[in-house]
Amino acid sequence: MTFDFDKEFQNMMQKHSLNTVILLGHLNPDGDAAGSVMGLAHYIKVNYPQYRVIPYLEYTLDKGPKKQVKADRVFDPLTKPDITDERYAVIVCDTAVLSRLIGKEYYECAETSMVIDHHASNEGYGDINYTKISEACAENVYYILDQAKLKKTMISEMKPTAADYIYMGILHDTGCLSRAKMSTMQAVTGLLELGVEHSYVMQTMHNDTLESLQTRAGLLERAERLLDGKIACVCVSRAESEAEGIGYEDIHPISGILRDCEDIELGFTMYEEEENRWRCSFRSDGKWINVNELLKKFGGGGHAAAAGVRKRTNNMEKFRQDILEEIIMMRKNIKKERA
Repeated sequence: MTFDFDKEFQNMMQKHSLNTVILLGHLNPDGDAAGSVMGLAHYIKVNYPQYRVIPYLEYTLDKGPKKQVKADRVFDPLTKPDITDERYAVIVCDTAVLSRLIGKEYYECAETSMVIDHHASNEGYGDINYTKISEACAENVYYILDQAKLKKTMISEMKPTAADYIYMGILHDTGCLSRAKMSTMQAVTGLLELGVEHSYVMQTMHNDTLESLQTRAGLLERAERLLDGKIACVCVSRAESEAEGIGYEDIHPISGILRDCEDIELGFTMYEEEENRWRCSFRSDGKWINVNELLKKFGGGGHAAAAGVRKRTNNMEKFRQDILEEIIMMRKNIKKERA
């Protein structure tokens, strides 16, 4: 499936006689959401100066990408758009379901909308929806843009440029290319050829302090082996997080660290972000178990190798046991299919 962003974007704006476009991402944005939103914002600003461009990212943006965003001399996406009695279009990036959209009120009041995503669980919302399953939404963004116009952004703007942001999105959603496929590497090569400095963008990947590493070490000490020992889990209650000063950004990378252990096939975390509301992150290789399929039953989703779910419950142990039982059933079905 091919998608010509420039053609679709111009048609969308002209058809509805619009002069403003707002770009949005998901709640608690990561590097991919930020890279996709900001990359497109800079691309549109340089190539379509007749339009007012307003990117918006929630202030809970991951610490690393926030470094690059705060260095932006063109946009301030951490401030809510002030739109009064104005007609506009919305472009949503890296957001599978409307319930996770930050700035949903802008989407609901927009004249028209475009969605660019890479999640298998995308709901198909938006007037124009381009969803292609890939390793990063920013990878999709790279391939749908006109390369000559993308190069123009490198010449016209100070860092960070559109290409810098797209590169950042790819780095963050592939674990610094550890999960990159051929198409991902080709995109990265193209961005480097355009003039992106790898070392400049890599600064967004380096965010650890001695204190954060010590906190992470404490969280890893809590890890439990489950089922056949191939699953590892860390759970942190609200009382524990408040007593020990553990924030979501501390526990966020733990599921990936557990998954990357040679003797672990599935890593997950359960974090009580508010009383009786648990935020859970699951990571696998996507083959031992598809965590997107696993979490669909519980109202979550994402990718085969990375997915999440939020659950309101006053019985976390039962919720965890329900998930484990679903894993057992799925593993049995996988073994039957392979037999």
